Amino acid sequence: MRVENDKKIFAAGYPAIVPFLMEEYRGEVSFEIYSGIRKEARLFEKNFQGRYFTEKALASLSASLDDYIEAHGYARDKKGATRYYYSYEAKDREAIDTSLIQDSTCLLTQEIAEKVNNRTTFALSELLAKSIVAFVTVREDEVVSIATVNETLENTNCLEVTVETAVAYRGKRYAESNVAALTAYLLEQGATVAYCCRNTNTKSNKIARRVGFERVGRFYAVSAYRV
Repeated sequence: MRVENDKKIFAAGYPAIVPFLMEEYRGEVSFEIYSGIRKEARLFEKNFQGRYFTEKALASLSASLDDYIEAHGYARDKKGATRYYYSYEAKDREAIDTSLIQDSTCLLTQEIAEKVNNRTTFALSELLAKSIVAFVTVREDEVVSIATVNETLENTNCLEVTVETAVAYRGKRYAESNVAALTAYLLEQGATVAYCCRNTNTKSNKIARRVGFERVGRFYAVSAYRV
C-alpha cells in the first residue's frame, strides 16, 4: 500500500483530488491512498478481501470517505461511483487485426488539419504541434473519427490510446479502424500500448477485444472536486 502525504496535497489547493486508487494488474492488487484515510483503507482491505471490485465493496468504500473529503473542502464525484475501468494492453503487433483498417483511415498530417473540417472535440493543430501521433477517418472532407495517444505512463514505455467518433458517424467501425492503425503504428515504434474504458462501456470493450488487445486488469479511483 503506497501512502501519499495529504497535508502537502491539500496545501497545494488542487481543484481535484484522488484520495484512493486501487489497481489490479495481472492478478495483483495494489492501493495508493492519502495518509488521512489509512484506517478506512485497511478496513476496506480487511472486509472485502478478494471482492474488492464488487458493487457493494465500492459503494461502501466511497461512502466511508465522504467525511474526510468534505472536511477538506471537496465533494466526492458520486456519478457512477461504483463503476471501475478495465485495462487492456498490446505488446505484439501480430496480435493486432489490421484487416479492420479502412481506406478512409489515415495518419493525421498538417495538410489534413488545415484543409479538412474537424467534427471531433480534439484540437488537431495542437496534436501536431506537440508531435502527438493520431490516425483519423476522413469522410467528405471532414474528420469524423480519431484515435490518438492520451498520455505517456510514468517511467514506462507504455502509451495509452484514446478514441472518439462524431455521434452522426458511429456504428460504422471507424473507431476500430483508427485504434487498429494507431496501435500497429505505435507497436512498430517499440512501445507497449494501453487501452482503458469503463467496465460498463460495452462498445469500447468490444473495440479493444476486436483490435487484439489483451485485458490485463482493472482499476478504481475515488475522486473529488473542490467545492
